[in-house]
Amino acid sequence: MKTKIIRLICGVAAAVEAMGALAFAFTGCGEDEVPERTSYVIDAELDVENMTVTATESVHWVNTSDGGVTDVRFHLYPAAFREGAAHPAVEERYVSSAYPRGVDYGGISVSGVTVNGEVCDWSIGGSDEDILIVSVPELMPGESADIFLDFVLDLPQLRHRFGFYDGMVNLGNWYPVAAVRENGEWREDPYWSSGDPFLTDVADYEVSLTAPTGWIVAGTGSVTTEVNGDSTTTSFRASDVRDFALSASDKYTCLEGSAGDVTVRYYNAGDADAQSRLDLAVSAVQTFSDMFGDYAYDSLPVVRTPFVFGGMEYPQAVFVSDELDGELLNDAVIHEIAHQWWYAAVGNDQINDAWMDEGLAEYSATLFYERTPDLGIDASDRIADAMQSYVLYCELYSDRTGGDTSMDRGLGEYASSVDYNFHAYVKGELFFDSLRHAVGDDDFFTALRSYYSSMTGEIATPEDLVSCFEEASGMDLGSYVAGWVEGTVGLY
Repeated sequence: MKTKIIRLICGVAAAVEAMGALAFAFTGCGEDEVPERTSYVIDAELDVENMTVTATESVHWVNTSDGGVTDVRFHLYPAAFREGAAHPAVEERYVSSAYPRGVDYGGISVSGVTVNGEVCDWSIGGSDEDILIVSVPELMPGESADIFLDFVLDLPQLRHRFGFYDGMVNLGNWYPVAAVRENGEWREDPYWSSGDPFLTDVADYEVSLTAPTGWIVAGTGSVTTEVNGDSTTTSFRASDVRDFALSASDKYTCLEGSAGDVTVRYYNAGDADAQSRLDLAVSAVQTFSDMFGDYAYDSLPVVRTPFVFGGMEYPQAVFVSDELDGELLNDAVIHEIAHQWWYAAVGNDQINDAWMDEGLAEYSATLFYERTPDLGIDASDRIADAMQSYVLYCELYSDRTGGDTSMDRGLGEYASSVDYNFHAYVKGELFFDSLRHAVGDDDFFTALRSYYSSMTGEIATPEDLVSCFEEASGMDLGSYVAGWVEGTVGLY
């Protein structure tokens, strides 16, 4: 995610039968044989009068862990938007900008759960009633179950990744998604209002959304449409993605371009400079492909939509705020596109190691400007601004943060969203710039290309990242990286 506050603050200084039928091509690591993995088939219908979504979801869940399981757990992220949520989706300081017309609640309701065609036991649990727990016959490693469920979304009116505003609907983190198993335990992390509190494994998707004819739907994957009188069904198909997002409106227009074999689309509801924005997105896809390795998918929709922050990344889809313009909008587009490499393809624990993708996406934007001087943005000035802003922040707010400058904190451990932003984004970017100076340009870019090629489709750890840089440079970087991440050494 790219939050608006970063550059503003820096500016101070400067269906059941369908289960098992998916046979998608694996585009991640290029292996000859594809192990079976989880797949989702979702059929949804948008009611624009009541702003609800009614859906069925078929999940072919594969146990890829090292041990047996007797239940499968799903995150219900829309629960954070309900009244009374212990972890509300919107931090208090952003409530007025997220809800310009007053706080409006929404949520998710699940019913009708079956396993392998049989009625099963299920319950809602988790620390914030945001985990669906489905009992299954014991599944050993490599075994699978077909889980079918119905759910209804009540869309809140707000400017965010989930909800609607001014006739535009955002469906980000909207469906029950299987939690990750780690060290024999389910990761049931709650929804934190700061950052991106999402951790998911890659899976295959077939998703359809039926909406009134005239509504345009943008989303993850290859797209087809079928008009049936007053309604149109837009269907998407995506392979090897760790999440799936949609945005829909009858106000959207779409411009299309290409970066090599990649189709880039820009959806907007009235951007007077739409062609320039599309050209920028195409340039970003091409530049990052040249720097890091080919874009992992065949298309990329960039959607300018109501959003309280600067933007939000999803695999094969990007949201950017319709409140941004000029350089701030361009920054958001470039940053979120960089996430297609760092988060979408190469995953990481965004809850505990957010600096890995946010810091690298932010630095990738700086690298883009460095490679595109005709845009008039000086990359070295960006780094200098980031340094000055971070030092100023630490000086002004050390009393509120306890002087903690570590980046390896969980989302719930930061003093505020501002504290999170300065460490995941600003210090994260400074870390990668420092690492580049430490190992030299050749080894730096060799390491990033290796990191991308070897970890696509995986959830990378800090150790995986460091290993790529050590292998490329021949240097022992453990203490150097730890000093930055743990906050035990000064900058540069």
